[in-house]
Amino acid sequence: MLSDVVANERSGQTVVRSPIFGRIVAPRQSLRFGVLEAVVFAIYVALVAWTVAHHIPWADEAQAWLMARDASLREIFGTDLHYEGSPGLWHFWLWILCRMHVSFAAMHWISAIIPVAGIWVFLRFSPFPTILRVTLPFSFYLLYQYAVIARSYVGVPLLVFVAATLFARPARNLLSLAIVLGLLANLCPQGFCISLGFAVMLAVRLFRVRGQDAQLPVAGRLALAGAVLGSFWLFAILTASPTRDNRFMPDWDPVYVQQHGSERRQAVVAWRALASEADAVHFQGYNRLKRLEYQFTNAITIGLSNSWLVSFLFVCALVAFLWSRRNLVDLLPWILLQALFYYVAGHAWHLGNLFIAILGILWIGWPAKDDRSDTAWRAILSLLLLAIVVEQCFWSARALRAEATGKYSGDRDAAEFLANHIDGNTVAGFGYHSVGVLAWFPSNIFANQPKEAFWHWKSGNYVDDRVGEALAMHPDYIDVGFAVKPRIGRASAAEDPQLVATWRPETEEEILSTGRYRETHRFCGNAFSGHGYDEGECQAILEPVKH
Repeated sequence: MLSDVVANERSGQTVVRSPIFGRIVAPRQSLRFGVLEAVVFAIYVALVAWTVAHHIPWADEAQAWLMARDASLREIFGTDLHYEGSPGLWHFWLWILCRMHVSFAAMHWISAIIPVAGIWVFLRFSPFPTILRVTLPFSFYLLYQYAVIARSYVGVPLLVFVAATLFARPARNLLSLAIVLGLLANLCPQGFCISLGFAVMLAVRLFRVRGQDAQLPVAGRLALAGAVLGSFWLFAILTASPTRDNRFMPDWDPVYVQQHGSERRQAVVAWRALASEADAVHFQGYNRLKRLEYQFTNAITIGLSNSWLVSFLFVCALVAFLWSRRNLVDLLPWILLQALFYYVAGHAWHLGNLFIAILGILWIGWPAKDDRSDTAWRAILSLLLLAIVVEQCFWSARALRAEATGKYSGDRDAAEFLANHIDGNTVAGFGYHSVGVLAWFPSNIFANQPKEAFWHWKSGNYVDDRVGEALAMHPDYIDVGFAVKPRIGRASAAEDPQLVATWRPETEEEILSTGRYRETHRFCGNAFSGHGYDEGECQAILEPVKH
């Protein structure tokens, strides 16, 4: 038979199930950690451990580590975070590890416990059907970007998954939800957006069942939970709000924001004009489609898929599903992240937060009933999400291959070189990415920088503005750290090896222009991203010219 007819005795409805899709869309029967979950978990842990063993960290991983190592908690939360553009929960975690005398390399192993715990929560409590439970852990952001790369984002999946689990009984878990969402808000700006969106989702759900649920919390518990979450939010804002002399977050300057938005609009207009000029008569429809794809990909599909069609269908299905449930408010975490990425920053490594937020949204609202309507929605959402996950699994495979056959950055190689040459010599360092070298030393080896090894983004104390002062020290070695961006028309710097081998930042050009130094060594790696956008992470070593 092509279908089986199943009688629902309680409702009297007849449900038609197709054996072809039955295993894919069938609701999860019990939230237990069985043999299948254990096998998936073991494979996930093994892959993460293997990749951590091969990974060479880059500057952003080193910056937070060095701040936690070299600054006190008062300095971190009172001053330093205002120049980082991020709340400090991750820095606090690293501060504890540093006080336990954990090394920079060992930190990656210990921090990997966080995403591993997130996957355990996912396998144990998520409502998704079997096909998604066995594939989602190996998607790019869950297996690699937010597991191997030791940054604050490794905590986002765990906290989002815990919050989604607690949403099953929001009234009973109100205080726990407030704490989890508060921690999420203090993890990173993207976590703050998700936390705010989830809080509104929770408030709407509690409002809808007012007077209908005997387990609804009394006013005192609501006030306590609100006060706890509000305190977490306020603390994140007070400690992370950027200052005016911040070289790291110029986007917070209203004039810059206006100019930045204008530049984006001008770029889109220029792209449209260029596209319309090419064979406008014969390919007018094609050009319109490409313009639409360009706009949609940059506004909606980020964090999901490189396929415009797959992303479009999935987003449409998500909106339609939430509309059918009268839960369009659940899109708020996604909308807030979109606003953050457009108006502040949306780099390749940020985009996965959209994917994680959508998983949380689907988790909370996943259709679990066994009637015709819910079966249809489970089928549509499962198949579209599976298409995205399969593509991201290929990203993961490419990332693991890149880690095995190449290097994510040249920081460790540069550190090993300098460690063999700095005895009795003076070393200067320039460029934010130079912190990737310093993480491998017990203290700052650069004579032209403050005693703290982390990078100072304060305008009046900016190292790269004082090249002349540093050269007056006559350093024996100069390290210039930088990232090589892809050329226009290329998604990856790795596609252009000559660019990685020859490109120089302004600071290095300024030093070389004096005629007193020459570049003798260059150590580079390739920071892989699932969307194809790769940067070359490099350290250039300069030595005096011998006459």
